[in-house]
Amino acid sequence: MIRTGLAVAAALLTASFVIAQEHPEHPEDKKPSKHAHSYTLDELADAITRDIKATQAKNGGVYKMDDPKTGQVWTMKLDHVHRERLARIDDTTYFACTDFKSDDGHTVDVDFFMKDDGKKLVMSDAAIHKVDGQPRYNWKEKDGFWVKEKVD
Repeated sequence: MIRTGLAVAAALLTASFVIAQEHPEHPEDKKPSKHAHSYTLDELADAITRDIKATQAKNGGVYKMDDPKTGQVWTMKLDHVHRERLARIDDTTYFACTDFKSDDGHTVDVDFFMKDDGKKLVMSDAAIHKVDGQPRYNWKEKDGFWVKEKVD
């Protein structure tokens, strides 16, 4: 009975990782990295926080981001980096999920992508993942890496 229960639990856990997810988690690396350095979660969190705060400092304490869906420019401040949602997307790209508070009271979930340039992590892209909890895309694991998936 216990073995059957464990087998069912394991099957359900495995199936849950196949279904689209809100954010990348930490997939099992199936492809070896060609880079000598693999960044820790702390290094990634520090790099993204440092980059965002530097941008905010240059912009009078706010982070501005164009919203391609609505055409507006979000003026916001970093609320926090989701340390539990830091992951590697491919051999050189890392992902960080963040929450911002806009100047008009909205919560804007922004996904940042950082590339390993061989010496350090540098910002390569950013995308608005959610506004007030409404997702614009989800994540799906494919071959040990995470890819964006359209929201139905």
